[in-house]
Amino acid sequence: MSKIQHNLEYEKRLIELLGYSLVGPNGSNRFFIVDENQNEVGYIQYKKLYSGNLKKGYSKIFGYHTFINSSNIVCEFSRKLNDKDGNILDNVNRNYSFDIKRDNQEVDHVEMNIKSFPSLTVWSKQYGYISFKVDYQGLYLDFQSKTDNFNIEEILIYKNKDNEYYDNEEYVYQIRYCKKDLELSDDNSRRIITREISGTQYYYDKNQLKIAEQTWGGRKLRTNRESIVEGTVEEMVLKHKMGIDCFSHFRFFINKIIPFNEEIISIIVPDDMIQKKGLSLFFDCHEKENNESKVLKKEFIISNNILNW
Repeated sequence: MSKIQHNLEYEKRLIELLGYSLVGPNGSNRFFIVDENQNEVGYIQYKKLYSGNLKKGYSKIFGYHTFINSSNIVCEFSRKLNDKDGNILDNVNRNYSFDIKRDNQEVDHVEMNIKSFPSLTVWSKQYGYISFKVDYQGLYLDFQSKTDNFNIEEILIYKNKDNEYYDNEEYVYQIRYCKKDLELSDDNSRRIITREISGTQYYYDKNQLKIAEQTWGGRKLRTNRESIVEGTVEEMVLKHKMGIDCFSHFRFFINKIIPFNEEIISIIVPDDMIQKKGLSLFFDCHEKENNESKVLKKEFIISNNILNW
């Protein structure tokens, strides 16, 4: 019997991000996953995933089954090496799914894609719903956070001129907030304030920018202003600053809640994609203020009701 040439690039990438390493294989084609103290926390087993069906002409399916159960991570998945017709799969998949253990036996579910359209999604009782992606239109971000006195949700959308599939350029920053004794999910409460500013530059008029500003109390629109100014979407992002601060805070925040060994957003969105999608103003604009200063600044802005754009 010829020795199996194992290729665990896909599994190994996640294992390394979690701070674990592989040992093996043993005589049964099993690799052991160990933590930094060499404690076994899981395994990867090369095995038959499907026995086949001779009557239907289906081939046996072989692949790798991964299982992790450590102090803070639960993960289980299989990866096929061939399909039922016997075709070898290219295994370019870069989708990962795992659970993070929290207190009181709760878990946060994480789904991450580091392929052509990178994304990160988290479902958490403590941190709420988190969604980040870069697709053919541009960048999208939605996440919740807290200050000493407020619950906050921020949405950031950026579609720029470097997009070959989207004609109009657009920037949207929205912030929803309420006192800590309320829940942001209560959309009907007049005590939940939503402020949004957007700038749109249409493909047929590159010299003008349409600015829209809205404020809601619950679901009731309180203010609605529009204006036309000279300028670009990029200039608006840099002048407004709150979208850049939002993204910078998110990068710090997501690293605190997902136990990776590397900076997460840099893993998901590599440098060549940042340049291709024209996102450098968010990734390269490093503020002198640290993250704590930005949170305090946001607390001050909301407390003093000075969210005037």
